[in-house]
Order: sequence, then structure tokens, then C-alpha cells
Amino acid sequence: MLSPADLTRRWLSIRVRMLSIAVFGVASLLPPYVPHAELASDAGAFDISHTVLLVEDGFLMKTSPLTKEGTRRAYSEGVIHTVREGDSLERLSDRYDVSVDTIRWANNLEQGIAIQPGQELLILPVDGILHTVKRGQTLLGIAELYGAKSAEIATQNRVKDGFISAGEELIIPGGKPLVTKPKVVAVIPKPVGSTAKPGAIQKPAQPSYTSSPTPGVLQKPCSEICFITQYFTASHYALDMQERGGGAIYAAEAGTVIRSEYGWNGGYGNVIEVDHGNGLVTLYGHNKALMVEEGDTVVRGQQIATMGNTGLVYGKTGIHTHFEVQLDGVKKNPLLYLQ
Repeated sequence: MLSPADLTRRWLSIRVRMLSIAVFGVASLLPPYVPHAELASDAGAFDISHTVLLVEDGFLMKTSPLTKEGTRRAYSEGVIHTVREGDSLERLSDRYDVSVDTIRWANNLEQGIAIQPGQELLILPVDGILHTVKRGQTLLGIAELYGAKSAEIATQNRVKDGFISAGEELIIPGGKPLVTKPKVVAVIPKPVGSTAKPGAIQKPAQPSYTSSPTPGVLQKPCSEICFITQYFTASHYALDMQERGGGAIYAAEAGTVIRSEYGWNGGYGNVIEVDHGNGLVTLYGHNKALMVEEGDTVVRGQQIATMGNTGLVYGKTGIHTHFEVQLDGVKKNPLLYLQ
């Protein structure tokens, strides 16, 4: 028979075990503690208070910066930096080892505009840009859009099995904005004198614009009743688009005219090319008349030509526009940029 002292010790042992089990059970229900990371700055240490761990579906832990509203932005350890006195884009570039342009692009900062104390900036982990996935876009299509590698995008953003969803933001490593928005001044028509090219027409006092702008990275280069007659293929690096009887040709995006020539031009006929910045160029072939000259600045949707059948086409029924999109000299499928 146990003595009273032995009974007391056994009872205390049982209580301790029960208490330990209860504490372990409660602790297992709480999220893990993650200490804030600290980085060295010129003014001392500072913590990245906006870099946290999120519990995703399936309890997969992913590092992700948050906006003020607490919504997920981009994966892959990007951070939100609160600007302090003395900070500049150049100093932040050195601190985080990314380019000034990468910081500007991620935060929609205009060139030459200084950052202000208290301002929150998203800092990507690598040089590149953010792309917001649109409905119907695929990883391969987005990679083709920027001239990037889909495998690198998938790795950087921890994409599994190529699955992405509309509204998701992806980091495009090494990517640049598809279009550079130039500051456009009022278009002043140049008088057409004796040096005008054959067939040139007088520019209108006020440029004509398409009445119904279309969505997409680029504007549809012809009217809403214009339809595609030939698609981009391995032997045809463009879209042929036709409006019966002809019609206006519009600039697909703001930019600078780098070519405006009458003649054969290798089969293009009367041709126009517009540089939109960052290696993106559009070409419009087989025009009847040209309404801009080399060096002109145009805006999205501005009429630049009239549809024709000059160059290598087949008879009067061949009236159409030959529309090319080139990125860093490589001809791309225009549908990727129009949708």
C-alpha cells in the first residue's frame, strides 16, 4: 500500500503530464514565430517590417511583401522600403543591388522625380518588372511578350506546373516596360513643299484619332470593322488586316516615327515604322498615303496613313495593312500585344 507521500507525488506527476500535453496542443495551433530580418544601411540597421511569411493553401510557406491593404503582391522575397531622410533611388539601388530603373518601374515613378520621406517603395529581388496577368494569358505567352524565358519566370515566381491566374503579379526577370510613354507635345503639321515625296498628302491641321480605342498593350491599327485576313505564321511574320474599300491606319501606341517611305521598299510598299521605346517597334505596310514623316511624334490612336495596296499585293482587292510588331529586332505575333 502506497504511503500518503507517494500518492501525492504520483498525483503531481499526472498533473504535470496533463499540463504539458495541453500546452503542446495549444502551441501547435499557433503560427510559427518569425523574427524580422535586419539589413545594414548607411545610417545603421533597419528592419524590413513588411516582409512576412504567409500560410498558403496546403500550408506552403511563401515570403511575400504586403501593401497597406494586406493583399499579396509578388512572391520571391521582394520588400517594401519606407523612404527615410537622405534616401535616393541611387542609394537604394546600391543597397538592394537592383537598378534604378527596376525601382522606378515597380513603383510607377517618373524619371527625374525625387522620392519623399515616408513614401513606400516596392523593391523587387532582381532586376526586371512586374506583370499583372490578364484573363486568358499563359506563362508561355507572357514570356513571348517580353522576349523572356518561361522557365526563369516560373522559377522566380515559384510557379508550379505553369499554373497562373488572372490578377496575379509576376516578376519578369530582366524585363522592361513594353512601351515607353513619351511626353507628347501638340502636333504641328509641316507644310508640304516641292520636296514632298510622290503621292504625299497635306497633313490635317488636327490629327485624326480612332473613335473607339481598343484594349491591349497596343492599339488595333485600323477601325473596329477591320478584320484579319492572314495570321502570324512561320512564313508570315505579321497580321494582314483589311477594311473593304480602305480606311484609316492608326498608330498602335505613342512613339517616334523612324521610317516613312514611299516606293517598293522590299515589298512593303509605302511603309511607316514607329519606335515605342525599349526595343518595341511597329510597322505598317502597303499604305496608300502617308500622313507622318520621319522624326514626328505620334500618340496612340493617331491616324498616320490610309490603307492601300502598294508593294507586293495582288490587285485592287489586296487593299489591307501589313502590321508587324518587333521586339529587339525579333518579329513577334501581334495578337499577343493586341489582346
